[in-house]
Amino acid sequence: VAWARRGEEKLERGGACGVSEMVWTMTRRWPCPSSSPASSSASGDASQRRGEARSLWKARRSHLTHGERCEGSGRGSWSGSCRTRRHHVSCSSSLSPTPSSNGLGGVEKRKFQEKAKFQLCRTDGFTCETESQHVAEGSFVKFDGPATQNHMLVWKSCPKTVLVLKKRGTALLPKLTEVARHLWYEQNLQVVVEPEVAGELESLHPDLDFFETFDERDVAKLHEFVDFIVCLGGDGVVLHASNLFPKAMPPVISFHLGSLGFLTNHKHEDHQLDLSNMCNSCYPTPLSGVFVTLRMRLSVQVLRKGVPVPGKKFEVLNEVCVDRGSNSYLCMIECYERNRLITKVQGDGVLLSTPTGSTAYSVSAGGSIVHPSVPAILFTPVCPHSLSFRPVLLPDSAELELKVPERARSTAWVSFDGKNKEELLQGDSITVRMSDYPMPSINKTDETDDWFKSLVRCLRWNERLEQTPFGDEEEEGSTYTLP
Repeated sequence: VAWARRGEEKLERGGACGVSEMVWTMTRRWPCPSSSPASSSASGDASQRRGEARSLWKARRSHLTHGERCEGSGRGSWSGSCRTRRHHVSCSSSLSPTPSSNGLGGVEKRKFQEKAKFQLCRTDGFTCETESQHVAEGSFVKFDGPATQNHMLVWKSCPKTVLVLKKRGTALLPKLTEVARHLWYEQNLQVVVEPEVAGELESLHPDLDFFETFDERDVAKLHEFVDFIVCLGGDGVVLHASNLFPKAMPPVISFHLGSLGFLTNHKHEDHQLDLSNMCNSCYPTPLSGVFVTLRMRLSVQVLRKGVPVPGKKFEVLNEVCVDRGSNSYLCMIECYERNRLITKVQGDGVLLSTPTGSTAYSVSAGGSIVHPSVPAILFTPVCPHSLSFRPVLLPDSAELELKVPERARSTAWVSFDGKNKEELLQGDSITVRMSDYPMPSINKTDETDDWFKSLVRCLRWNERLEQTPFGDEEEEGSTYTLP
């Protein structure tokens, strides 16, 4: 009891050793009382003293926080239990107020210190920059809104030049001349066509002398004078437009005149109205602008033995595919993310797709269908020889490398949006990252409405007979689709 009282006095003076001494006093082994009748009274006094000391220790311990008990304890069983739980509750004294007696029968709360400030920094592993818009008052994280927003195109100056593309063949020449006349006579735009189309128009419509064209030397400079692009056909024409602009790409408005047309949301019958809205969405009337989807593209570079090959850099809109080609062996591909090996593909191949390409080859290989505004890169294996290899989505900040290892049994082949096939020998690889230049695609209504309508129109997404209510089993169910 004397030891306990000395520990209490030291504790009141603020000494941590008082806690240690008192804890050791309460947890030490007390001597067993003698069983003789002569010692029965002494044994009762000892039990009473032990009870008083134990009550005193429990009362003092209830006013100590867990962190203080851990800090002050030196020996005994309580200090051992503190060490086992220190990682979980070592800061509990600073997170919750501790009641303490104020001498008047009341309870007063502890006064906390000011909360520490912090900031968020964006980094790619090599450089970083301050990113402070998500930090509110310097002490907690808050989103100001969704990570992605709808975009609207508004011309600050009226467009002057338009590039008109169509699918191969002469079947759409009448449609092209109809659209070109409207652009020339009604919108006062200079109309540019491809050299092949210019030759077809010159032979079939010699009276149309307002067309302009370009040669191979001007392809790299098309983005410098073309204000927007009109595509007539299907998805292949849109992919061809992306291939013509390896860097900055003008806005694209596409009219459905092909077979599937997942990316062509405008009807040819409405071309005059849609083109008028496109050309007249001028500043300072932003509410009359047109909605646009910024479709991410992938920048792909071919490397031979780790060295970039000149002229073998591509901008793909759908996907880049590495497969075994005509080889009879499994394709062995090592996949790296910023020089870190993440997996090895053994199968027919692997796809790296954009959200736009999620409804192309990737969905046929079992990949997810992704909204075009989601900032992600789809990693989809093609017939993998593994039951656990599932498709995944990577952030758009990922920088990937697909490499054919030196010990691979055979070579591999790479294609970019289904074109420009290249053979990858042992030791060759490709690097893939998000392109700096997206494809601005003009919407009919907005990006989400157009996307769901394309899913239903092209893929028959979630079409089934509607369930009939009870009592109307004799009536035939109706198929529900988007309007």
